[in-house]
Amino acid sequence: MFSYCLCFKMEFSLQFSESYLGQLRALVGNRRLLAVGARVLIEDDMGRFLIIKRTDSGHWGLPGGSMELGESLMDVVFREAMEEANASLERVTPFGLSSDPNIEQHTYPNGDQLQNISLLAHGYLANSDYAPDGAEVSKIRFVRYEEIDRDSFVATEYPTFSHWQSFKDTGTFQIV
Repeated sequence: MFSYCLCFKMEFSLQFSESYLGQLRALVGNRRLLAVGARVLIEDDMGRFLIIKRTDSGHWGLPGGSMELGESLMDVVFREAMEEANASLERVTPFGLSSDPNIEQHTYPNGDQLQNISLLAHGYLANSDYAPDGAEVSKIRFVRYEEIDRDSFVATEYPTFSHWQSFKDTGTFQIV
């Protein structure tokens, strides 16, 4: 296993309309787009995972999002954790890449459609002042995997937990 050791606070926040994906949306409307990004499992010192309640759908999910021009995938991991949950990360390990179109297709409540290509990463919470951003995220809580209600969780994000477990069991980077 390897870890990407970086812990910082990033001052980076765009309105959706200013983002790369938002600019594409203005041109193509709701049609399905490929979106490269990242999703992060944030673990606390008690072995629980940070989950977020999305304001757009009301579902629970994981911090994550699309890459902006000029970013690396690891930049996305750190930025999205900070933007959505004010979470600083340490001991970050990329553990998979998810692109299965049977899992990674998502339609947002406004009709926007995506097929995600997502780096999956795991990191440990490095700060105690985490909080929802109030725009994309209304609530944050820490839960054990077994406590998650699959029906109230974003369908594309739920399999991330089993990919993490497979990585821990085998030490093999997961490509799904």
